[in-house]
Amino acid sequence: MGKNVKRIQLPRRFSIDEVPGLFDEIKGVQKDTPLEIDFRDMADFDSSSIAFFNYLKKNYPHLTFTNVQPELKKILSLFSIGKDTGDPSDSRVSMAERLQAVGGKVIKFEEILKGFLVLLADEISYTFQYLLKRRGVYPGEIFNQIYFMGYNSFPIVSVIVFLIGVTISITSAEQLRDFGADIYLADLVGFGMVRELVPLMTGIILAGKVGASITAEISSMKVLEEVDALKTMGLIPEKFLMVPRLIAISLVIPLLVVLADLIGIFGGVLVAYIVSGIPPDLFFREMFTVVGLSDFFIGLMKTLVFGWIVVISSGFKGFSVERGAVGVGIATTESVVLSISLIIASDCVFALILY
Repeated sequence: MGKNVKRIQLPRRFSIDEVPGLFDEIKGVQKDTPLEIDFRDMADFDSSSIAFFNYLKKNYPHLTFTNVQPELKKILSLFSIGKDTGDPSDSRVSMAERLQAVGGKVIKFEEILKGFLVLLADEISYTFQYLLKRRGVYPGEIFNQIYFMGYNSFPIVSVIVFLIGVTISITSAEQLRDFGADIYLADLVGFGMVRELVPLMTGIILAGKVGASITAEISSMKVLEEVDALKTMGLIPEKFLMVPRLIAISLVIPLLVVLADLIGIFGGVLVAYIVSGIPPDLFFREMFTVVGLSDFFIGLMKTLVFGWIVVISSGFKGFSVERGAVGVGIATTESVVLSISLIIASDCVFALILY
């Protein structure tokens, strides 16, 4: 016959004051005696109880925990406590919990995707409504956003695109020289900048600069209940706050793309002249044999899509922010990550369609 089980009933509040009494209770219990700890009544505990449980697990190999509530089990698992309960159904419960967690994440992703698509559809509708009726939006905000998104973004876009043009030219010139194809550097730089690099880098820069600002502004208004105040005044926050930004990004991007294309190609021209000795007139003559107006419009269309992705993603994260300053920071970070991820994913879709 097996040894008698030593059962210990934990108090409702397990603090450092109760630890000596429990040590007295297990005094004299042999190491190989089955020890059962009953959590039925326990509702609160402190760090001293964690140390007590660890001592029991280390010294009593036949230790079991019973009647552990799910919330308490989750807390104890952070301290590697309560995993070995001796209950044969634990593995099944654990698997059920895992499936439940996976299902919860799938449902949450579905809700997020649905919310994002609903906001996108609403903003398209609101934008066309404003263009037709000119109501529900403060017109001066459009000019403010044009200044912020265009004029303030141009310096960083120019610097980044110029450096990318220089980098692509330097790394490609040496390889082309080995094959005696130096002149094709013009084709590579022109085609790559106009159709791929300028739209992609402009979108990513806007995600980091413009997108983060939009999310921080809207999420702060949500936390401070300014969004609720707009509703009480009869305004639609998603229209009042987002439509000016969508119109502004649509007007700003063509100018940004034109200037970024010129600056990026200028970087390539500079490297081609210094490294490969290709004069600018020959560079442009060769480039225009490959790069046409259709390539420019493809790059412009891609950048417009990327710009809308940035604004919609930023607004979505701003309106869905959790209460508190921490939520604003988390939402801002998530908006940048979401925008860049969607930009790269949509760029892959464009590549599959166009090539």
